[in-house]
Amino acid sequence: MSGQSRSAAELLAERMATIQAIAAANTEQLRLNQAANGLMVLDMKDDRDDVTDAAHQAAQARTAAAQDNNMETINRLEQALATLDQELAAALRKDS
Repeated sequence: MSGQSRSAAELLAERMATIQAIAAANTEQLRLNQAANGLMVLDMKDDRDDVTDAAHQAAQARTAAAQDNNMETINRLEQALATLDQELAAALRKDS
């Protein structure tokens, strides 16, 4: 923000876009969790069969990194939403 107050309508539009981004990130986190669970099943099968599959281990590492990165995105977006909510509350008080 460059020192100018944004209107409640502008803040609401940005809030809606942020909520949509959070929903998309949550959907991605669910997909990543499902992938991680599938890889855990493959890992258990490898353990049972007494084999080591480097590809599974690499995929687990990539998936875990993607989960961590996505969770950081979710946290950043939720913080942005909280900031928007504070701005919106201030704008509504000002307009009253």
